[in-house]
Amino acid sequence: LRQELADLKAKFVLPFACERPRKEGSVYTELVPWPAEGPLDLEVPDQHCREAREPISTRLEQVRSSAVKWVNERLPLELLVAPRRDEKTLKTVRAALLQPKVAKLVGLLAHLAYWLILGPCRQEANRLPEHALQSLFSAVEEVWSGFEGRYRDSPIGVSLVLPCLMLTLKCGVERCFEAQYREIMADAYLRQQLIDRINGLFMRLFDPDCVYAGFGTFAGSRKALGLSRKLDLMASAQGHNGVKRLHGRSHRATPLVQAMLGAAFAEEGGPPAASDAHTRAMLQRSGRGGAPRADSVPGLPEDGGSWRQNLLSAAMDRLALPADGSIPVKNTADDFLHRRRRTGDARRFSSRSRTTNKD
Repeated sequence: LRQELADLKAKFVLPFACERPRKEGSVYTELVPWPAEGPLDLEVPDQHCREAREPISTRLEQVRSSAVKWVNERLPLELLVAPRRDEKTLKTVRAALLQPKVAKLVGLLAHLAYWLILGPCRQEANRLPEHALQSLFSAVEEVWSGFEGRYRDSPIGVSLVLPCLMLTLKCGVERCFEAQYREIMADAYLRQQLIDRINGLFMRLFDPDCVYAGFGTFAGSRKALGLSRKLDLMASAQGHNGVKRLHGRSHRATPLVQAMLGAAFAEEGGPPAASDAHTRAMLQRSGRGGAPRADSVPGLPEDGGSWRQNLLSAAMDRLALPADGSIPVKNTADDFLHRRRRTGDARRFSSRSRTTNKD
């Protein structure tokens, strides 16, 4: 399990995944941040192009069985949740990772990653159409928003379940590529480039601030603190200092909302922006600090009616809003009387305390 943990940290866990040898076999290392912008396509040598042109053909049953086996036998969960190793916490995290929708999300992400990373190796006529890519993107965001909406409001969910889920999804996508593209994954350089693009894709889709890409168990170590400091200096050198990053994070919308209202970032002549001025201002401020945007993955559609409607439905399901978009009002007469009764009790207690203090 410790060897598996070391491999996972080197590939997917921040800040360790950004460190690598300068050259193969070198003792000197360098930091390479995950790609936050730009295309994700991988330049494949000619001898591997034939293999790269074949799309992923792994079936859902294979993805599910592989995910269940990895979670039960290879995931170093006891080392990831340390020092909180109680059986209840382990059972909660493992049950969340074994849900059937996890395998579905792995399959969707594997297909999306292929068409973004290796798909450009195909001829223009044989690539996935833009509208199909946007539909795949909206399906991914819909499934992920369900997981995040369920677990992000609890301490265990934010600190353990969602990071472990992110790690499970990344490993699942990597296994799909290993099963399909053996020659490409056998090349150490191409494998590292592919893993970097998988990390960048997840960061743009789900985690622009890389909250779920690390674990608190390792955050306080000397090596993690040193690497994080170097990454902060690299970001500041690009004009994204700590103040801008903090200001952008305080106005950050979820990737789902950013994608739905992503036209607010569009240049003049693009799709219509959000109609509310405060919403547009918030979206503009959320981009400060160099945070990636989810809508940069598929690109904004020319006619985003149905695409944005799907994203809106996912956002409403996450907030448990009615289908008409109205906000449920809970100010009934009983609630009003209950609040008045609590307020009266608080006032009586406060006046009684002041009387006691005077005595």
